[in-house]
Order: sequence, then C-alpha cells, then structure tokens
Amino acid sequence: MLYFKNFFLLIIILFSNYFLSNIWVEPKDELKIKKLELYSAKNNINIRTTTYPLNLNSLKNSTIYEASFLSDKIELNSLVDKYFKKTEKFNSSISLNAFSDDLVIKNLDDNWTSKNSIVLKNSYTNKNFSLNLNLHFIEDSYDEKKILYNGSHISFSKWNLIFGIGFIDRWWGPTQDNNLILSNYAKPPVGIFINSLKGFEFSNRFLAPLGKIDFSLFINRLEKNRHVPNPFLLGTRVTFNPFNNLYLGLSRTIMIGGEGRSESFNSFYKAFFEAGGGSGEYERVEGEYIGTNLSNQLGGYDIKYDIKFNENITTIYFQRIGEDSDTSSTSLISSYISTLGAEFKFFKNDLLNSINLESSKTSTEDNYAYQKYNITYRHGIYQSGYRYRGLPIGAFIDADSKYTQLSFLKEISDNSHFKLDLFYAEPNMDQSGPNVWGSSGELFYGLKTKYKTKFSKKLSMELILTLTDKKLPFLDKNLDKNILGIITEYNF
Repeated sequence: MLYFKNFFLLIIILFSNYFLSNIWVEPKDELKIKKLELYSAKNNINIRTTTYPLNLNSLKNSTIYEASFLSDKIELNSLVDKYFKKTEKFNSSISLNAFSDDLVIKNLDDNWTSKNSIVLKNSYTNKNFSLNLNLHFIEDSYDEKKILYNGSHISFSKWNLIFGIGFIDRWWGPTQDNNLILSNYAKPPVGIFINSLKGFEFSNRFLAPLGKIDFSLFINRLEKNRHVPNPFLLGTRVTFNPFNNLYLGLSRTIMIGGEGRSESFNSFYKAFFEAGGGSGEYERVEGEYIGTNLSNQLGGYDIKYDIKFNENITTIYFQRIGEDSDTSSTSLISSYISTLGAEFKFFKNDLLNSINLESSKTSTEDNYAYQKYNITYRHGIYQSGYRYRGLPIGAFIDADSKYTQLSFLKEISDNSHFKLDLFYAEPNMDQSGPNVWGSSGELFYGLKTKYKTKFSKKLSMELILTLTDKKLPFLDKNLDKNILGIITEYNF
C-alpha cells in the first residue's frame, strides 16, 4: 500500500502548479444540501443527493420537468454558486480540533475527526481539474500514525467522466445516521475512482424511463495490519430517477485479493459476475480457511421519495443491503440488513428547519424474517471484517445492532445553525462475536448537540457536546459519559 500512497503524493508534487478546486461537495455540507433539496423539490427540479461526495456540475445540471420552471433552474444554479463558492484561485485553511475524549457517535455531517488535531487544507480549481492537499497532524487513540492525508485528491474531467486518485470520504445512500454499505466513519483509504460528471440520459425505449443515470466506481487498497493484509476494496454505485422526486440507487462493494490470495483479472471477473462471487467450499488447514471463495461482498438498493405539501417537503427513504452469507444463492439480498427513515423540511423566514427520524438494524434477516447473528460485516476468509484500521466501513453501530435517532436541525441565521440528536442503541444484541462496541450488549441512550457559527467570512467555530447514560465501551477503552469538543477553522 505504501507505493500507492507515494505515487499519489508524487503526482501532487509534480502537478500542483497545473491542477486547479475542490469541485466536491462533502457529507459535512449537510445544511447547504438540505436547503438545495427543499428549494429544488418545491420547484420540480431533481437534484441527486444520495451519493457523496457530490459533484458541483451534477447539481448544476439537474433535471427539470417543466419548461416554465427554467428560471427556477437558473436560480438553483446561482444558489449552488452561493453555497459552494467555486473559485479559480488558491484556497487554504487551518483548523484546530480539540475534544475531551474520542467522539464516536458520528453521522452524515460528521467527517472523521481525531481526538486532537491540526488540519491544513490547500486547494486549487478550474473548470476541469481539482486538487486538494490536506495534512492532518493528529493525536488518536486508535491509530499509530501521526500524519494523515484524509480528503486529499487529484481529479480531472473528460468525456462526461471524472477521473481521480486520493483519500475520499464516501457516503452511499439517502440515510443520515447509519449508512449500511459505505460511510465516512472510518478514515478513507487511498484509491482511484471514476464518476459520471453530468449523468447520462438514453433514448433507448428500455433505458429512457430511468431518467438521468449517474454512476460511481472506486478501487481502494486497505491496510497491511489485518488478517489478510492489503486486500482491495471495490465499490460500484448507480443512481437514477424514473420520475419526479423519486430517487433509486444500487450499490455493491467487494473485498478481494490481499497477501496470499489471487489478484488476477480472472478472480476479479468471477467475483463480480459469477453467482455467489466465485464461491466454493471452504477447507480449514492449520487454522486457516482455504478455498475458492474469492471475495467478501455486500450489495443492495435504496429508495428516496419527496412528498410536497403546502411548500413543505416530507422525505421517506429506505436502504436494504444484502450479505453474501448464502453462497449458493444468486442474490445477495437473501440475507439483509435495513434502515428506514423520514424527514420533514420547511423554510421559516427563509431559514431551514428539519426533523428527521431514522432506525437501523444490522442483524441479518432472511426472506422469512428469521434473525441471524454473527454474519453482518464478517467473513470466513477476511476475518478482520468490514473495517479499515479497526473502524466500520459501513454502519457505525457495527454488526448485530439496533439504532434509532431523532434529529432536529434549525438554521438560526445565515451564519449559524443548531442541531440536536436524541439516540437509542442496542449494540451487539446477541452479545457474541467481535464488535467495536464490545460484547456486553449494554443498551445506551443519549443526546448530541452541535452549534456552528461564522464570525466572519474567514473564521468559523463548531461546538459539539455528547451526553450518554453510561460510559460506552468502544474498542479497548471506556469513553467518558460527557464529551465536549470544539472545532475552529480559519480560511486564508
């Protein structure tokens, strides 16, 4: 994996004078995206916001269903420019992050943050190129590394496609608290990626009803310190909207290869196209599983639908992800985990207000609603699980758990907003098997508050407070019941 990172940093050094800004909208921009979603739904404009990071060009090339709303689309584009200022000059910032203990209750708008850190960000942008170089100087209880490059990337666009390499935070699906297949909870590994730029529309009578189609594809290399060192993690996602305010997504991830395992083209082909991912019988030899099972896979679908009523928008969404527990089946969805949520959004005095309720369950069910434990995010060969550097790649609540959260977000002014999260969790319900929340299966509940304000165009601050009813066991330590954090950022 070291050569992968060195290659990426070499590219930045060689081309830093030519790659010019960040054209990506990250999960942390949740408030701005909610405002765009509300405005767009009210004006019959479809903006596809279920695949992070979002591309600014995809937002500005959203589908409009009535010619009379053309002026509204123009206004939408101006709002995109307002919320996500895209300049062709050098941008840099420094942020200071300080927490009384590790922040482990994280959601869509919480990018990974170490306990204490200094973050330097530098970016350039123009029409076709983007460069982001981030340096994280960290103090982290769960990582020996002291300098990380999270968020750093190089990308360029050509032929309605975006090509890039870097450390990219992703969130695939409409969920806001737990993403079952790909979240920003773990630190992002380095990899290459290809995304659609403006989406694709087809005149074919079979494909045309799907509306505008977007896709994402990445190949990441995971860490060396795991049961099978340095496996690949592949991800593919396709989204489309067949009619107004309906958004559908298909996602799939594949863990394959690694030290001592096949990384041939044929292995990748079988994992992707054969039923069961090229699976066969396992054989245990000297404590190790040996066999023809080539990969650990997750795959599924998500649905998001906006309902307009009196200038207010209610969004209902659902995510179902299948585990490859039954290798004889041609469908991953034979064993599945699910999330269901609803959100109510409205403007008051041109300021956003939202209420969101979401519930997730990560113990697998079959089509007969039979509960199965110690399957989710686990595999007989890739025994380190669906994790990167010990943290979940999917749902932060990890396997065999339930999690419900009620969230209130209020925009106080153009420069400040407040968010309150009330949550209840049942981690590791069967009290067996590995889980980042321990094996006790203790229920916990609590709240998290966030207040963010901008003092000026350059200086902003975010306060975060988490309160729980008990000290939470997380990995190898017990966290404080009350955790206070502050994030201060200055843009040069």
